[in-house]
Parts: sequence; structure tokens; C-alpha cells
Amino acid sequence: MQPAETFGGGCVVGDALLAGRYQLKQLVGRGGMGEVWEAFDERLGRTVAVKVVSLLAGGGSAAGELRARFLREARITAALQHPCIVAVHDLGEAVTAEGSAPFLVMEFLRGQGLETVVRRGPVPGQEAARWGAQICDALAEAHAGGVLHRDIKPANVFITANGGVKVLDFGIARAADPAGAGELLTRTGTVVGTAAYMAPEQARGRPEERSDLYAVGCLLFELLTGSLPFSAPDALGYLTAHLNDTPPTPSSVLPGLPAAWDELVLRLLEKEPGRRYASAAELAAELRGLYGSAGAAVPAPRTPTVVDAGGSPARPSPGATTASVPEPPPPPGLTRRSALGWGAGVLTLGAAGTAAALYLTEEPDKGPVAWSQNIGDAQKLDRNHPTSVVSGGRWYIASGDAPVMVHAFDAARGARLWKATLSGQNWNADGSPQFAVVGHAAIVKSKVKEEQSPWLDAFDTADGRRLWRHELDSQTWDMHRPASLVIVAGDRSVAGLDPRSGKDRWRFLTDTPGGALCVGDLVVSGDTALSARTGKTAWQQSGFSANGRLAHALGKFLLFYEAGTKATDLVCRSAHTGDVVWRTPFNAAEERAGSAERSWQAVISGTTIFLPLAAGDRRRPTAVDAATGKVKWTYDGPYRRASDYGDDGSVKQIEGVQGVLGVEGGFVVPTGKGTVCLNANDGRQRWRTSDEGAQLIGKHVLFTTPRERMFTQWRHTRIVDARTGSEVWTGDFDTGLATLPQSTDGRVFIADMDGKLWALRI
Repeated sequence: MQPAETFGGGCVVGDALLAGRYQLKQLVGRGGMGEVWEAFDERLGRTVAVKVVSLLAGGGSAAGELRARFLREARITAALQHPCIVAVHDLGEAVTAEGSAPFLVMEFLRGQGLETVVRRGPVPGQEAARWGAQICDALAEAHAGGVLHRDIKPANVFITANGGVKVLDFGIARAADPAGAGELLTRTGTVVGTAAYMAPEQARGRPEERSDLYAVGCLLFELLTGSLPFSAPDALGYLTAHLNDTPPTPSSVLPGLPAAWDELVLRLLEKEPGRRYASAAELAAELRGLYGSAGAAVPAPRTPTVVDAGGSPARPSPGATTASVPEPPPPPGLTRRSALGWGAGVLTLGAAGTAAALYLTEEPDKGPVAWSQNIGDAQKLDRNHPTSVVSGGRWYIASGDAPVMVHAFDAARGARLWKATLSGQNWNADGSPQFAVVGHAAIVKSKVKEEQSPWLDAFDTADGRRLWRHELDSQTWDMHRPASLVIVAGDRSVAGLDPRSGKDRWRFLTDTPGGALCVGDLVVSGDTALSARTGKTAWQQSGFSANGRLAHALGKFLLFYEAGTKATDLVCRSAHTGDVVWRTPFNAAEERAGSAERSWQAVISGTTIFLPLAAGDRRRPTAVDAATGKVKWTYDGPYRRASDYGDDGSVKQIEGVQGVLGVEGGFVVPTGKGTVCLNANDGRQRWRTSDEGAQLIGKHVLFTTPRERMFTQWRHTRIVDARTGSEVWTGDFDTGLATLPQSTDGRVFIADMDGKLWALRI
């Protein structure tokens, strides 16, 4: 073989002559494995396609071994002669700037890739059946020869000018016969393929013939609906979905599809291979049965297969340079540290063809992504104020407008437990909770029409069975979790309802209209505090009236917003008697600025209260002792100024910091150029980061940063330990987060706006 001309990047240049016979004319395409060129075979006088696999370029014994294995395996696939499989005419090696690289000479095809067709949207069912049947014809021939494809996807299927199918890229296929293990390119325990189409057993390193049929199921789903059965921001998410998630029916994504398609596709997407079609030939017959004109089976030619003998197998050039094999990067969305956290689970995420290929050595569920799940029904979570609750080993999400849907998932495994649908819309105008879980009941508030009163609907957390329905009229509601009660407050009464039956456990009659605050062991209505468990009066303070719906219990003290001499005061009262212990001016804009709105925990850490806004004589963010109200320290560092929004739409900057988070032993403060964590006792810096946009999730802090490159937008997400600031997880999401993250039992639960649910190990 005559060496080809080279240039930086390891690819050959036009007009190069490979093996003394293949004249390269023009570049047709470039992918993760290398380049495809239109070339002219000078010996046989025909146009061919030449694929230079630069992925395997390099020198040294290890690189030579990989190339030798690839060439041996490619010769196996070259023996596959079928009208629906692209023909491989010759094999050889080319010299590139990176070293010697294999190349394949194939028949030159005219038409368009199926990937291009899919981008235009769903295709008619008859066309999907015809193409799918021909793909299966090709697979049947390959499987009969002991070869698995392992990477069926639109990018590896070509639609010729006459409408026929050609299956491409058997270059990463492997011999299915275990006796041929010594001929494999990939090492023991390694899986190659594209995560978005990968069967569960293939992800575990045990591919078989029916693994290719699973990929056909994903491809058919995409042809019929224009989208994949699962969506994920990276390969890890796809693998988790294939291993754990229940796929939707095609007709739920594109209404109107015949039920036969749902049955066929869902059978192909069964997690257990034995529940799929028995063979590619059986599936091809089934597809042709859907439409009488889908076309007859394409027979394989029964003539001997001969690889063109004109170009003898080439050997690496003696002058080829020796290069060490670089360590592959970790999977997208993971730092090197978090990738190593997978232990033996993931070695690397590389490229195969034009898509990602995942290499695994053990079960994928040992990684940082415990599971991911589509919420289903093509429902997105980017609107209508979705609410998420993790309780009792389950993850509940309520979202949507007409209908409102409540979803329940197993928090450990991600399996869907049940779904309840209400015809109304989300309703939160009076400040009451929209959705809550208390006492083994999931309770959601909805409203059928604007002019009607909202309703409370309670569902059994175990099976989604409706327990009761209650009309709220002009009432507000809340839940008292320690007492396991639903608290409903009207104009003349406050009642504690049993969450399972909806019946009164107690009812308190009052002449003071207004809502009710659940704080500590009490329910406060007007100037009276009631025992949450019995409804009996605990104390009454004449003239006492809390502003808004926010209160907090701190040991033997209660904190309220109350009317002050000039504006609003923060008042500390005795939980036992209701007597005032201390009070301090408090800027009412704090409720609008964010911290108090996110709960009292945002400005409390241990026995320290952080007052972020200027009020009275206080001009800087100040920390006070919860028991006495005395100043402990003042923050004099940089901070992001808070904004106050007037009723007329005006915006003004006010003295003080917006977006404080109280964490274990400290306070997280945005500085305008990052975030700093201050020690709760003395205000000294504990850690600092350049990230902004902090959210509290248990003992961790989550940061999300919007990023953009060209036309692609995503959110970079980091989770750090609240005490030390050390990173425990990082990843990317295609969209923003739809709900505040939840944390329990060493996992973080995140819902993104596309309707994807993520359970992350931290």
C-alpha cells in the first residue's frame, strides 16, 4: 500500500491515493470514528465510498493490536452479502498524522440518511413498516452469520434513491459466537453502542440478537412519533431510562396511531429479551402484516462472498510514529471526580460513528444517577407551578392545568406507582398550598372554573385511590404534619381534618375571620393559639395578629411577622404563653425579596437569625441571637443588592442582601460575583465559590448556571456540601429545573422542565 498524504488532525486529504487504487475525490461526511470520502477505484473503474477510521490511529503494540482486531472483525462483516446491507469491498490501512488508521472500501450510495428523514418529523405508518421490515431483513442475515449489529439507529440506516434500505456501520459489530471471543475488538465486559437506542442487557455487557430488535423498537418509535421513547440530557440518563423506565405508547405521543403499533413497539421495548419477538425474521413478517403493501421480504443472494483481491491487506507503515493512547474523557455531564465515583461501573464515554458509545464493566445503576424517568403523557413541567414532595419512600409531583395530574413514583427505583387525573386547574390564589402529603394522603387543590370555589381532593398514597373531596368555599388550608392533620380555616371556624377520611377531628369556632398558621405544636388563628392535636386553646393574646402566612417555631420560641410602630416587626414570642420576648424592625420587602418567602429556614441556622435587609437603625445585614434578639455580628462584605417591586410595577434597590440561605451551621450569601458561606456564630467565611443561584437541598446546596454555545442552551448544575463547600455532584440539564430539588436518604430528586425526573446519589 502506498502511504497517503496527511494533515493535522489525522485525516487524509483529497486526491490522495490509498492502496495504489482508491483515488479520494471529495469528503462526504465526518463523524466520531473518522471520515467518509467519495473515491474512484482505478482498478475496477467504479465509484466507491472510503471510510478512514481515524479513531484507531496511532502507533505502538496496543494500537496495533486494536487495529488488527478491528480488521479481523471487519472481514467477518464483509462476508455479509444482502441487498439491505451496505457492501464492504476492501479493507486496508492508511497513514495519517496520528499514525496508521484502518479504512474500509464500501459501495457508494445515493439517497439520504434516515437521520435526515427523522429530523423532518414523523413518517407515515406504511413507510415506517416497509423500512423497518427491510432493516429486519438485514439483521436476519447478519444474525444467521453470527454477527450482531449493536448500533441500530437512524444514522446507520440509509434510504437509497429508489426508496430501499441499506444498513450501515457493521464496523462496530461483533461475532455472536462466544467461540470467537478472541477475535473481538472490545475487551471482556465492554459494551459498544449508542445509549439512546441501547437495550438493557447490552448496557450490562450481555448483548444478544434481540438487543438489535430493541434498538429497532426505539427507531420505529422515533419514525412514528418524531421523538425517542425516552429523553435525557446525556448517555447516562438514557441508560438509566432503558434499564428502569416504562416507555410510553407511541399513540400517547402522537394520537391517532393504530393500536397495533402500540402493541408491536412496546413488545420490542420489553426489558427482558425473552418477551420480545423471537427473531428479526419474525419481526419483519409482523411489520409486513401491518400493511399489505409494505413489500415482500428481500432475499439474500446465495452466491459466494469474495472480498476484492486487488488490494491485499495492508500492514502498518514502518515509518509510522508511536503515540500513547490518551485517556478518554469522562461521560458528558460528569466531572472526572464524579466519573471515578462510579467505581467499576463506567470506564469512559467515547464516540462511535457520529454518536456516543458507552463502555461499561458492571451494572449501570452503581453510578451517580440512581434512575431517571419520564413523567409521561408528553407532559412538560415548565408551567403551571408544579409541586414536588418526597415522603415515605415515594416521590409525588402535581402539575398541569385542565387536567391537573398527580404522579407517584417509587423513590428508590423510579417505578411509576400510580397517577391521578383531575379535570380542574391548579389554584393557588389565596396562598394556600397547592399540593401536600400528610398522614398517608396526597392532597391537591384544584378549581374547575374561575368563578367556582376550589376543591381539595385526597388520594391514598399507596395506590392513588380517591379518599375524599372537600369544597373550600372561601376557606384556606394548610397541613400540620406533626399532628397529621389537614387544617381548614374559614370565616367563622378553624378545623383539623383527618387526612384519610376528611372528617373533623376538632373544630374551633371563632368570630375573628382570617386564615390559620401552623407553627410548632400550635395552630394560630387571629389572636388565639390552639393545640394542633386537640383544637383546645393554648393561649390568647389580645391585639396579636400575624402578618401573612409565615411563622416559625424555634425551640421554646415562636417567630412571627407582625405590624410594628412604623411598618413590620419581627417578633419573638414564648411558645407556651404567647408573651413577647423581643421584637425588632423588619423590612416588609423581605417577604417580596425572597428569603422569607422560601420559608423561615432560609434566615435561621441553629440559634442564629440572619436579618438581611436594612430596617430601623440596622443598615447592614445583621445576625442576632434567637433567644435574646441581641446582635451577634454584622456582615460587611460584598453582597447582591435586593430589589423591591412596587404595586405600580416600579423597581427600586434597597439596602440589604437578597436570596440568603440558612444551612447547617451557617448562611449562604450571594455576593454579586459568586457566593460566600458565613459561619452562623461569628460571621467568618467558611467557603466561597464563583457559582450563583443557590438553592438549599437538605445538607447540600445546589447551583445552576445557564450556558449557551451557538444555538445550544443548557443548565450546568453543581451540588456542594453545605458545611465545606466541596463538590459532591455536577451535571448538565437541557432545560431549567421545574421544582425545588428534594433530598432524602442520600439522594437528590430533581424534575426538569421537559418532564424528566432524576434521582441522584450524593
